Amino acid sequence: MPKINNMIQRIQTIYLLLTISCMITSLFIPFSSYLNNEAITLGAFGLANLPENLSEVSSRFPYYLCIISVIGLTIYTIAMYKYRKRQLLLGRINYLLILATIVFILIDIDYVAQQLDSIDKIQYKLGAFLPVAALPFIFLANRGIKKDEDLVKSLDRLR
Repeated sequence: MPKINNMIQRIQTIYLLLTISCMITSLFIPFSSYLNNEAITLGAFGLANLPENLSEVSSRFPYYLCIISVIGLTIYTIAMYKYRKRQLLLGRINYLLILATIVFILIDIDYVAQQLDSIDKIQYKLGAFLPVAALPFIFLANRGIKKDEDLVKSLDRLR
């Protein structure tokens, strides 16, 4: 049991768990809604509430794959708590993956809006902002991992 205890005591594990919670929540909350006669929503699994006359309208990217890969990579990063250099690399990759997901979400929201010509209003929902909220947590986790690595290096010099 001491291995799990050491892993949980590190602050970067808390930040990584917050990243996971943000990304899991973004799976189930829509990214945007398009107000027409009825509200059409775009989420991680595609468009919902789409009328039959607009069945050719679709999103271009399966976001659930990106979000699940970020969650998986973050869990793997937590599990690699003994290998700080690898954790830093995985954190950077995770950071870039979250950034790419955010960019694709914003581009796809606009793309769907262009396909729906007769929309009155686009509303950005909480799901579009949760990956943005995960970015500072990844940054803070990487900072904590870097501090741990610097501390271990300084102790090695003392020996």
